[in-house]
Formats: sequence, C-alpha cells, structure tokens
Amino acid sequence: MKKFGIIMVCVAAVLFASCGTTSTTSRSTGSSSGSILSSNTAATANGTACGQAIIGLYNNYKSTKKLDMTNASNITNTLALVTAYSQLKSNKGNSSYRKSFISGMVLGGAGIITNNNAGSIVNQIESAAGLSSTTRSNISTAASTVSSILSILQ
Repeated sequence: MKKFGIIMVCVAAVLFASCGTTSTTSRSTGSSSGSILSSNTAATANGTACGQAIIGLYNNYKSTKKLDMTNASNITNTLALVTAYSQLKSNKGNSSYRKSFISGMVLGGAGIITNNNAGSIVNQIESAAGLSSTTRSNISTAASTVSSILSILQ
C-alpha cells in the first residue's frame, strides 16, 4: 500500500509538471513569439493551480495543526508551489504575467486568497530560496517556505 501511495504521488507530480508548462504560441499567426493573450492565459492557469495548492496546504494545516511533509497531498501541493516558483522566475519582470498570475491565484484561492493578500503571497513565493532547489527527493526542505506562505493567510 505504501508503494502505491508513492507511485500515485510521483504520477501526480509528473502530471502536474506537464500541465504547468503551457505553450505561448500565437493563435492568429502560428508563430512561437508568444502573444500577450496566450501568455496571460498561461499565467492565469498557473496562478490558479498555485492558489489551489496553497489552499490545499492551508486546509490540511488548519485541520492537523502541523505541516506534515509525509502526507501525499502536501507533497503534491508543495510541488505545485515549486512549479509556480519556476514559472514566476522565468517571467521575472513581466508585469502582465505577474498580474494575470495573481488574478488566477485569487480564482484558485477559494475566497481565502484575496486581492489584499495575493501580492504578499506572490512576493513570498518569488523570494523563497527553499523552493528554488526543491525536488521530490528533498521536498522536506520546502517546509519552512510553505509555513511562511501559510502564515500570510492566518
């Protein structure tokens, strides 16, 4: 049963990672230069996934009063934060991407992530050194980063 859980976490992580990267090919020209519309759509989708992951972590933390990094759901949600970090990092300086990402995060935030706290959460994600080097094998190193993000919601 334990092997099955590990396999499911790995499959979920791979599926999430593959869904987290979207193409910015312009529909009107077919070029890969990336239109503003398509990059904003990708940013919104990535922000929504990030918001859902944060809410999943937050709800689990509220119910258990601890951040259990052996919980498969928490591992998957933390990997979603790693993906959000890498997407934000690769679009650093793109204010349009950031704005769309924040809008998506509010959409995925189930009313807990709001316009008032979303900017702070994104700043925390962008400055999180623990997320830059997080992999499936060392995911427990991201626990302090996740805790600091969750503290914004309290």
